[in-house]
Amino acid sequence: MKYNFKKIYVQRSIYSDFIWRANAEDIIKRFPGAEIVEVESHWQIPELFEADASDWMRTKREVLVLGIKSGLSHQKNGRSADFIAASNSNGCLSSCQYCYVARRKGGSNPLTIFINIEEIAASIRKHQNKLGAKPEPNQCDARFWTYDIGCNADLSADSFVCDNPGFLVREFASMENAKATFATKTVHDDYWLSIDPKGKTRIRYSLMPQKVARYVDIGTSPISERIQSVNKLIDAGYEVHFSFAPIIVYDKENWKQDWRDLWREIGDTLSPKAKAQMQCEAFFLTHSAALHEINMQWNPKGEEFLWKPEFQVPKKTAPGTLVYDYNFRRREIAEFEKDLAKYLPFCPVRYSF
Repeated sequence: MKYNFKKIYVQRSIYSDFIWRANAEDIIKRFPGAEIVEVESHWQIPELFEADASDWMRTKREVLVLGIKSGLSHQKNGRSADFIAASNSNGCLSSCQYCYVARRKGGSNPLTIFINIEEIAASIRKHQNKLGAKPEPNQCDARFWTYDIGCNADLSADSFVCDNPGFLVREFASMENAKATFATKTVHDDYWLSIDPKGKTRIRYSLMPQKVARYVDIGTSPISERIQSVNKLIDAGYEVHFSFAPIIVYDKENWKQDWRDLWREIGDTLSPKAKAQMQCEAFFLTHSAALHEINMQWNPKGEEFLWKPEFQVPKKTAPGTLVYDYNFRRREIAEFEKDLAKYLPFCPVRYSF
């Protein structure tokens, strides 16, 4: 993928530190035609808040933000990873309509790269050193403390813009007690195959039927390309799992058949080596009325799949969020896992909801 940003917002304090400045300049020189605009905070950019939702994709394609990550804490998780690591980026180059990442920059939440990557990596190293060896296996990993390094972005997409993702993978390769993990919808094999992860990075490819992805996973790699990438990454020393998510109910029965077709493609494509290490997670869509209204301004076609009031109810713990009816979801996730075990018996479910 090729990006050609027209405007790069740079947090002014970056220029106060030699390493930060060098990291920022390394990114800026990749986009020589971009206008550089200094700002006090990467969160406080009025022009982005004023951007109309109809300009969603233009903002995504044309705007980049460079900032400094100030909070370097690592939050307990227990699902995809033991901890959510301090972010090295925020926002995304893709435009998945159901995205849960808070749009605190307004508009379409364009990508922010945090240039103090050395500090971020050092804080993770210190954290895992303090924890020591993992005492016992859990659903996150049998041996290492796992850190999700891409919770607020897509690191594989970020790698087209900067080397933060590779820097972290190389750092984790030498950490005694830790492993990195991140979910992605972007294929960038040339980049990842140039790095030796030493078995210490787990990439989770997010998958859904292409029939739906073409309307709601805007700006991402085709599903078939993601699946075909797995064998290469496995041979290069990565661990690769699947994230079947979000599971979107768009009619009474066809949605299930579309998943079965996807699983057949997976079974026909993966190598024995890839199958032997495969696991997955699976979870249903969450949505909101507020996001629905925004999406209707820039991609109403996608909302034909996501907005299903006849199936959706307010989430008990977050009334502003919509989930599928609890009894319906409980029944359907059980059926989903049963079907999955039939078509992909080599792919156990690590967790689902």
